[in-house]
Amino acid sequence: MESTSNHTLLSEFTAATYDEWRTAAEKLLKGAPFDKIMRTPTPEEITLEPIYRREDLDSVPAASTLPGQNGFTRGGNAGGYREEPWKIAQELPYGEPAEFNQAALHDLSRGQDSLNIIFDIATLKGLDPDHAADGEVGACGLSVASLPDLRRALKGVYPNAIPIYFQSGCSGLAMLALFRAWLKEKRDLDLSEIRGAMGIDPLAMLAAAGSLPASLPHIYDEMTCATKTCREETPRFLAVGVNTMHYHSAGANATQEIAIALATGVEYLRALTDRGMAVDDASKQIRFTLSIGPNFFMEISKFRAFRQLWSNVIEALGVSVDSESINLHARTGLHNKTRNDPYANMLRTTTEALAGVIAGVDSLCVGSFDEIIRVPNEFSRRVARNTQLILQEECELTSVIDPAGGSWFVENLTQEVAQEAWKTFQGIEASGGMSSALKSGFIQKQIATTEAKQTKLVGQRRVALVGTNQYPNLGEVPLEVTLPDYKILRKRRANESTSFRLSAESDIDSQVIGQLAEIQTCSYSELIPKSILAVSSGATLGELTRTIRTRDIGKTVEVDPLPNRRLAAMYEELRAASLDYQKANGNSPQIFLANIGALRRHKLRADFTRAFFATGGFECIYSPGFTDAGSASQAFVDSGAEIAVICGTDDDYIESVPTFAAAIKEAAPTASVILAGFPGEKEATYREAGLDDYIFVKSDNYATNRSYLEKLEVL
Repeated sequence: MESTSNHTLLSEFTAATYDEWRTAAEKLLKGAPFDKIMRTPTPEEITLEPIYRREDLDSVPAASTLPGQNGFTRGGNAGGYREEPWKIAQELPYGEPAEFNQAALHDLSRGQDSLNIIFDIATLKGLDPDHAADGEVGACGLSVASLPDLRRALKGVYPNAIPIYFQSGCSGLAMLALFRAWLKEKRDLDLSEIRGAMGIDPLAMLAAAGSLPASLPHIYDEMTCATKTCREETPRFLAVGVNTMHYHSAGANATQEIAIALATGVEYLRALTDRGMAVDDASKQIRFTLSIGPNFFMEISKFRAFRQLWSNVIEALGVSVDSESINLHARTGLHNKTRNDPYANMLRTTTEALAGVIAGVDSLCVGSFDEIIRVPNEFSRRVARNTQLILQEECELTSVIDPAGGSWFVENLTQEVAQEAWKTFQGIEASGGMSSALKSGFIQKQIATTEAKQTKLVGQRRVALVGTNQYPNLGEVPLEVTLPDYKILRKRRANESTSFRLSAESDIDSQVIGQLAEIQTCSYSELIPKSILAVSSGATLGELTRTIRTRDIGKTVEVDPLPNRRLAAMYEELRAASLDYQKANGNSPQIFLANIGALRRHKLRADFTRAFFATGGFECIYSPGFTDAGSASQAFVDSGAEIAVICGTDDDYIESVPTFAAAIKEAAPTASVILAGFPGEKEATYREAGLDDYIFVKSDNYATNRSYLEKLEVL
């Protein structure tokens, strides 16, 4: 028997119109408002429709474009990942050069195909370890003070084989000199083959720290010097970075993050062109890093919209746009990561990585599941790295070009994200540009407003954090926290730095001093060659940075720093306090469930109550159902708890709540009596009988848990 094609089968059915579908949906809603139930607002102030149709693409011009063309919404090149897979660019947050090198060589031999080097605070400031404070050396990144440090960190790494990405903040010029001095030691090396980026990004450092180690105009002078050199000598090694991770961690939503990236990129272009660079050359020297958040389709649309908007920006500036114009790195975010139930972070980073890949990023870093708790070990690094390898090798995503392309939903969402991001970008530009917006607090206020809304939704459990405000595991064993002693680490690195300086022969020392003196007065065109010479002779990062910045006659700028927030942190404070209470008292803070009647009558509300208070670390004492108030009150007293929650059905409550509440209050006058459910018009009657509070699905879960932990003096 011949099979009938799907096309033939479908032709037997009449396609329903949108109006017919909506009429059927409204009938199922039984009077509930369609717009409220079926349309979904997002933190970006975009409303998601319940259904998208083919005709929706008529108003989305980008949907008819091809990958590698017309704004690059659908990807940076026509071949997508079939032409070249994204780079697996994992961060290695180790402070000491030898430790970093060991991890780098291990991971490069197991699937990682590029280096992504983050630096400690001292290096970002351009300070040697012996001039830095405790906590600034080795924390969250590599400590580099000299050419021997960089040699140790990159021993066995072939710079013409893999890209090397630095995140150098404000120390980019001095770090470029160190890197070029290291490259100079490699024989027969073609500089045009060197790929990667230096990642000079002063505005990100200003936003995160609140200040800069030099004036912004001077740092832009340094940036220009580095950018010109890279464009002329290492065109595939980019000088400038735009990193939005700090903004994301402070609470920025997807459209704000895009707008900030655009505004930062535009300010850097202005700074470079004001100092004599051609805009076409300058635009090809910027590498963007955007975070990946938890909203899967929003994040796909974010990266697609960003490519489209940045293409529009540089085209408006007269740049001939090609695939070289947009270099886009992605990094899984920290804002939604949790200390409680930390293995759930593996699942979060997996979906985030998938979103970035579907969106067509050029390189990707998947954060380790334990990175907010401790220094990642080999196991957590392997899981993060293998997440990318599975997406490449097992999911075969390198065989598909723009898998999201043509989706009625994604194409529409991409356009809406682009429109909202452009409005925010225009607001930043109207306030004077990115640095002015940071100085005035415009950026900080916008992000704080978004963060406050998100925090409220998390507290109300309208935004879920699995293992934190939903489905907490009170029996979990916390991960062992393994952190270096940063005081000892700083002391050891300071001794190494001091010994390196003092070990130089007197003639070499005099040579270095002379070379540094020349750097103070040389032209900018000579600055990098002379800096390479100085660090090759033995000048340190700190010495070189101080020398270069003797040219700085401007004033340093200070802004309100962006806070580093995680949505789970407020709940983690409650859980930590409850755990401390348990260690001191032998049991967790307790709540007695005064259940009414048979199991089937109270179970739904009792289970809701246990889940509601578990987020604060409470242990709920589950009682058998009571038929009389006296038995319930006596069981409550015997339990030793100070909080009772009455659980049953609404019908049971009419008769039982007044008697149960009164009996419990008579037996324990200082007890708190709570109702599981909304009392409605009976609230006054119940409160008169002794009810203190009630919880239901719209209650503020966080505020309620906190208030009762404070009542028990747990907090």
